Amino acid sequence: MNIQIDEQLALLLARVDDLLARADRGEVCYTAFLAPREQLDLREWLQRRGKCSTVRFWGGYAEAERRCLVLFPEYITELCDPAAWDTQPISVPLSYAGEDDPICVLSIRGSGYRELTHRDYLGSLLSLGIEREVIGDIDVPDGNHALVFCRTSMADYIAANLERIGNDKVKVEKTTVPPDFCGSRRRQPISDTVASARLDCIVAALANLSRDTAQSAIRDGRVELNFREELRVDRVVEPPCTISVRGIGKFNVLSIATQTKKGRWRLVGEKYV
Repeated sequence: MNIQIDEQLALLLARVDDLLARADRGEVCYTAFLAPREQLDLREWLQRRGKCSTVRFWGGYAEAERRCLVLFPEYITELCDPAAWDTQPISVPLSYAGEDDPICVLSIRGSGYRELTHRDYLGSLLSLGIEREVIGDIDVPDGNHALVFCRTSMADYIAANLERIGNDKVKVEKTTVPPDFCGSRRRQPISDTVASARLDCIVAALANLSRDTAQSAIRDGRVELNFREELRVDRVVEPPCTISVRGIGKFNVLSIATQTKKGRWRLVGEKYV
């Protein structure tokens, strides 16, 4: 797939190109936290450069949405099992380089005075004068507690200066998450049949829309496929992938396989709830 390079992406690619050169000289390097669309563009660019075997996207846990790109020197990757490169804990290659995890987890707990939302936490963090790019995922397991994944270099500053979320006094401390942590955001399984793997068919099934309504949503620019706006109703969907429908939600398409006796295809997916 050809990447459409705008000014912002061009700056990111130039920055990563510089980090690749530093990694070639023996350094372990990191980007700031990247949005999913940026990760997708970078992954495709790195694949064309033949550099995927020396980099990892890491957000503090396996299913993180916002992630940093970690770039390793060649000698580090030679010490690791190539077959497990994308699945082994990132602590393994980092330990070979004598590096600590670039991401720290902060536990922020309110008093229970009011229910706090993701927006409340993010707004209060940004009000400290820090950039969005130093903050990764904000996991909110309940109404008065959040786990904030941030760059390790900013953790002490946040812990020392964040005293309130909205008008609620909070306690901030460093913590860790277990190796199998996957976040508290729930996913609702979806199982259906579709006439074909066309985008309009898939969107209609996932979002419980008529096919005409799904086509209108696509043509109006309200549908993203793998975090890119997609205007073609007949675009073939290839699992696994992510589809977002503005105003309705985000979905993962896990498989479109095996036909029924009536010639329809079995769709398996999930909706973020």
